[in-house]
Parts: sequence; structure tokens; C-alpha cells
Amino acid sequence: MLQAGRGLVVGCVRGVGGRLPLPPTTFPYGVGVLAAGLRWTPQSWSPPESQEPQADPQDVPHLLSKATVDGNLDSAYQGLHTLSQWVSTNKVNFQKDVKDEEQFGKLITLIDRGSIRTPPSSLLAALKSLTRMGVSSDSHVVQSIENQLLWNIRKVSFPILLSILLFHIKHQNSDLEKKVLREAVEAVQRRWVEVTKASEVELLYLHQDLFTVEFMGHVDDRTTELTAELSYEELAKVFCALGSVRRRATPVIRSLAFHMARQGEPLPPKMLSNILFAAQALTFPDPVLLEKVAADLAPQIPQIDKPTLIGSILFCAGQLRWRCPVLLEALAEWVEKNAMACPAQTLASVVLTLATVSYIPNDIDSLFRVVLPRLSQESLGRTSAWLDVVWALVVLGRADAQQVASVLNPTFVAAVMAAEAQHRPGVRLKLLNVDAAAGLLIPGYSGPRMETGELEGAAMPVRGREELRLSRHVLSTLHNLVPPPRFLLQNLPAPMGVHVDGELLTDQQGRPLPIQDHGGVLAGKGPASPPPEGAVRLGLLVWGFRDYTTGTQELVGSARLAMRLLEARGCRPLQVPYFEYSTKAKTLKNAKYLEAKIKEVVSTVS
Repeated sequence: MLQAGRGLVVGCVRGVGGRLPLPPTTFPYGVGVLAAGLRWTPQSWSPPESQEPQADPQDVPHLLSKATVDGNLDSAYQGLHTLSQWVSTNKVNFQKDVKDEEQFGKLITLIDRGSIRTPPSSLLAALKSLTRMGVSSDSHVVQSIENQLLWNIRKVSFPILLSILLFHIKHQNSDLEKKVLREAVEAVQRRWVEVTKASEVELLYLHQDLFTVEFMGHVDDRTTELTAELSYEELAKVFCALGSVRRRATPVIRSLAFHMARQGEPLPPKMLSNILFAAQALTFPDPVLLEKVAADLAPQIPQIDKPTLIGSILFCAGQLRWRCPVLLEALAEWVEKNAMACPAQTLASVVLTLATVSYIPNDIDSLFRVVLPRLSQESLGRTSAWLDVVWALVVLGRADAQQVASVLNPTFVAAVMAAEAQHRPGVRLKLLNVDAAAGLLIPGYSGPRMETGELEGAAMPVRGREELRLSRHVLSTLHNLVPPPRFLLQNLPAPMGVHVDGELLTDQQGRPLPIQDHGGVLAGKGPASPPPEGAVRLGLLVWGFRDYTTGTQELVGSARLAMRLLEARGCRPLQVPYFEYSTKAKTLKNAKYLEAKIKEVVSTVS
């Protein structure tokens, strides 16, 4: 949702990964480019400070008479503004109480005839008042004002030009209004050097689709130049504007983050939540900026009185893979104390976020005692939301047999797969994770399981380009030590919903054994013949950047679950982190690294 008027409001939500069940997040933008506080000098007028006028229909004739009595334009504009306030606040009805009044016709005629000698700021104020009352864009008075704005558009000040632009973005009901918008856009693009305020930058970013790529490049340059002069709040608003339109202008974002991290006084929690939302929308988990947000936000958590704001912060932390113990502890404590006031979506968010970043709060038992009884498929509404919660509990090692059985029930499986057709691969992988946990991690489980046919050809977990490149490089190097297919199984299916890069078999000294003769266990099939006594099965797990929480070497929850499932299948995880293995290093060096890794894992078994 994008709404423009006296201020700008942008609402965004994006559910990715775990698709945290949260309401939309609102960004409170205020654009200070409206013509306000001006005086008639001799022909300049704008609305005074807004007040709440008291009125009834009998006041309308008196107001109109006063506004037109001496033909003074100042009085006419003041009367029009007051009348529009009455109409917009439903204190009078335009069609019933105003439109057919004789004096209203005189007021319109006075404004129409005076438009030629009225400054653009006053014309725009009158145009807004007429629009609020519902006067047609095809009426003569509106057309006259639009023409005057069009003729003056190259001469107005830059703030007034932006106000004209902002108004006409919302009002495109006539050809003339469309022409005014086109001329305003062209005028703004010619005058990009006049961009000097954060509110102007914010407005231009929020409506970037109107402008050329070249012009927006100039705006990026101006923004980078201005960042050192902006306040913390102004920096945050520009950053959030970029996030709302997902404009990932990296130099601008880095400059904004750098200067925000250097600020002193903290922002209020709502604005800090907006910064986090923009950071995840821009895929910009800058550790320094996040550290600053955490330092500002954590002490303010106890004073927050809106569960939806807590849910928004949790959502952003999960999407950013942000494992900040201080903040997570504060959030968990808040949810525990205010669980009865929290909607089910907020309670689900705390469970899913903790699972995503693989963090166990100090008093998780107390937290879950108040949270879990209020979570159910019925309370969450969306079928996949309950699957998300149960999957998160599996990751955290807190799922019980009843919860697991509820999502492995054939009726539930069919319902969630049908309801989430667009997200079917992710839903399927979570179902496979839960099914594998039911058979391997939950003692005594006797509930429903996934059918064999549903396990065949299971979708592989999605991996990025860099992760795939790293995995292929590691496997290529590993071929020098354990050549496939006799000693190394590759391209394994994922019946557990876990991607395993390879499976191999070694003796207790780390020397490779022919796994082809004994079969693999990670493909869901037992060995063809028992391996030699003391043999060690290894499951190769190549961890990329996204397998770790932001700015740490702590694995995300799904990666930790993968290791637990491997171990339960009788395989030792052979982990190769991206920060230990270099694709640019010589093959011999990488081969020695992998050989040492194999011996290290085998030695822990012995």
C-alpha cells in the first residue's frame, strides 16, 4: 500500500523462508514539502494551522457570505479551506448542504477568476480543498487552477514543485491532471541539483518509478553527499524509503548505515523496527548497524505496549538470521510476561524466530509453558502457519508426538499442500523434516508418517549460486582423496528434507573404504552388506554464508537440525564451512584440509 497526501505511509510485509505470520509493518513517513504557514503577500495564501472547527449545516450560509462579501481572495481561500475541513470531517454534507448554495457558486467564481493572479502555493491549497469536497476534476474552476499550475510549473520553488508532483500522483482523473504530472516529473528531473533535504530525497525514492534511471542515479549521488548532515531520524526515514521500494543502491545504503551507527540518542522502538524491516527488505544485514539497533532497542523493550510491534521485531530478526542474545532474551521475557495480550501470530513468531537463529533463551521452559497452550491450527488460521510452528519446535527439540502427528496426518498434508501451491517446495521440505524427526528423534512415536511415494523424488533444498559453486569445488577436491562412485556417493536424494553433499565410508584411521560395496544410508536405503567393524559413515555438509546467522559462526536452526538427523541415521557430519575453505587456494592445500577434516571427525568417534 502506498498512500500520498500530507504525509506518506508505506505498509509492507513479506513472508520468506519461514514466512513468519505477522501483520503488515507500517513505515511512518512524513514529507515536509507541503505549502504551509504562508501569508497573502499580496496574493499568497495557504491554510493556517489545522484546527477542529465546530459546525452544523446552518453555519454554511454564514461562512459563505463572509468568504464572498467583499470579493477578497484571502477571505475566499480561507472560507474554502474551512468548508473543506467541515466536509472532510463529515460535519456538513457537500451534496446536501453546500453544492446548491448560491453563495458557494459566487465563491467558486471568485476563486476561478482570481486564479490567474494567484501564486502556485495558494492554487495548490485551493485545489486540495476542492478535491476534498468532491468537486469534479472536469469542473471549470479545477481546470483553471490546473492550467495555472501547468503554466507556472517551471517557475515555482523546488519544494512547491514537489508538492504539485505529490498531489498529482494521487489525482489522475483527467487528461489535464496527467499532463501536469508529466510536466512536474520533467521539471523535477531538470532540477535535481536542488535536492537538499531528507524529505525531498525520501519522496523521490518512494516514487522512483516515475523517473529515469539517470535521474535516480543523480538522487543517489545527492543522498550520499547529504548523509553526513542528516539527523538520526532523517537517516532512518531515507533508509526505510529505500527499503519500502527495495532500491538496493549499495553506496547509498552503506553511507546511511555508517552514519546511523554513529548516532548518539536512540530512536523510538517503532522507528528501529522500521530500520530492521528495511534492512531485511534490502538484504542488508550490516553487523555494525544491527549492533547499534540492538543497543538502542533492547533497553526499550520492557516499555513497549504493542504486541504487534514485538511481533514485527521478531519477524525481522528471523528474516535477517540475526542471533542477538541480548535482544532475543528481552523479547522472550516480554512475550512471557504479556502472552495473554499477544495474538497467536506474535506467539508463533517468537517460536519460529528462535528456531531460525537456533537460540535457546535462558528460561525457555517458562516461556513455552505460557506460549504453546495458546498455539494451535485453529488459533493460527492459515494451515501452513501451524506447520511452521511444529517444524520450529522440532528444530528446537521441543516438539511432542501429538504435535508431530497433527501435521503428518494425511488430511493435514493434503490440505497444506493444496493451500500453499506457490510455496510447495518449502512446505514439502518442512514436512519431510518433521517426518524424519518423527522416525529418528522422537522416542516411541507411533503416529502417522509420510507415505513412501511422497518421499520419492523429494524436492532438494534451494541453494544459491555461491553455495552451489562452493559445494562443487569441495566435491571436485574431495575426488582426489575418495573418488566416486566407489568411495563417494554424490547427488543424494533428500528423503529427510536435508541436502547432503556426499556420503563416504572410512576406517578408524580416516582411510576411505568402498562405500559402493556397502551402500549408503542417507538416500533412505539400507546398506547392501554390512560395512567392516569399526567403519565410520560420514555425511558431507558444505556450509555456505546463509547457513550461518548474521555476523557469527553459529549455524542456523535448519542446519543444526540437518546435523541431528544425520547423526540419528548413523552418519557423522563432515562439515566444511565457507570461511575455512577457499576456492582460490591451490588444490593440494584444499585436499590436505579435507583430509585433516576427515581424520578429525573420525577421531571423535574413536
